[in-house]
Amino acid sequence: MSGPAGSLYARLYNSVMSGQCGLRVPLDRLPVDDRLTMLFRGFSEEMTLLRAGALVWPAMYEDARHRYGRVVAAQLADLAIRRHIWLSYSGEGGFVGPQGMTVHRHPGAPPVRDPEEALLLETVLGGEDRVRLAGRTDGDAWDGLSALIHDRIKADGLAYTKLDRYRVLRLLLRTRRWMRAYATKDPSWERAPALHRAGYPYAVLFGLETGPVAWPAPPDDDVHLPSLLSDACDMAVNAMPPAPGRI
Repeated sequence: MSGPAGSLYARLYNSVMSGQCGLRVPLDRLPVDDRLTMLFRGFSEEMTLLRAGALVWPAMYEDARHRYGRVVAAQLADLAIRRHIWLSYSGEGGFVGPQGMTVHRHPGAPPVRDPEEALLLETVLGGEDRVRLAGRTDGDAWDGLSALIHDRIKADGLAYTKLDRYRVLRLLLRTRRWMRAYATKDPSWERAPALHRAGYPYAVLFGLETGPVAWPAPPDDDVHLPSLLSDACDMAVNAMPPAPGRI
């Protein structure tokens, strides 16, 4: 591997491969469970889901207008799994489906340390403990979050070091391919709860959280991760007008 020492790709590579003792084996020669576990750990140590989403943006399947919502949904799923927030549906005001999804600040949760995550929570919750997600339509706030994400990508050298940017993107896309292949076997949650929990936010990012080939989702008594989370985020970032009583 080439590239400047200390670059994001170099750090990411070392974080991913540090799970091996002795001679490092190429990822595609490892059992898929080990391979994905190492990738999820490395990604989480080096970048947020927001930054990963900005990097994988050109290769996302959705129309460009809907990609930001999916990236935000992936990060919110991660924050829910880490017990910073919890999600529910509320029928208050006649809102149903994704329009009625509510974000709650988790009682006693420590403040997040990452600036991107902190600004996301400020954008979604502000000073409130409970908000209707689809109603958080402050375009300037969402633009400010996007600017911060891209500033940090530039600080990582990925805006102008094209080779490293390509390498990180390639690793993310390989992860998507391996996750999809794993999900085709329809594994139960109980088969590998830690792996499935770590991978779920990336399943949201890659559009693998629902559908015929879906990544295993945590049981609701572990953490409730609504299947329409991406739709609710899309309504927020695109300022879709509310329609009480309609999905």
